[in-house]
Formats: sequence, C-alpha cells, structure tokens
Amino acid sequence: MANPYISDPKDVELEATINRAIRGMGVGIHVSVKGGHVTVSGTADDYETKRDIIASVRSVPGVHEMTNNIRVAPVAD
Repeated sequence: MANPYISDPKDVELEATINRAIRGMGVGIHVSVKGGHVTVSGTADDYETKRDIIASVRSVPGVHEMTNNIRVAPVAD
C-alpha cells in the first residue's frame, strides 16, 4: 500500500519496491520515503531479522540514505 503523503512518483515506486523486498521479515515494519531517503521503523523479532531488513533495504536501487528506527522485541521470560 503506497503512502498517501508521498507526492513524488519515484518515492512511491521506491517504497513499494522496498515493501516487496522486506515482505514477511517482520510484523509492523513501516517504510517511508522522501527524496530517496528511507526511514524504516517497527519491531523485529530478533537482531538477525533486524540485520536482514536493513541489508534488504540498502540493496534496493534508489535508496540514497536510510534511517533505521527498528527496535528488537524484548525476549519473553
């Protein structure tokens, strides 16, 4: 689902490509794009998943910068 607050078609396409690249990697991961600057936020199940999401986002052509706001879920007792 494209972000309605993005007005640049290139940003809309980039967001969609990133969402496809990280699909299934985490629940509640949110991606926003403005001028090639990507912000990723949400909660990953573990550090490996967080690392995989970051690597996937960085590998998408058109990503100029990335802000990583992904948290790792606390370990249940």
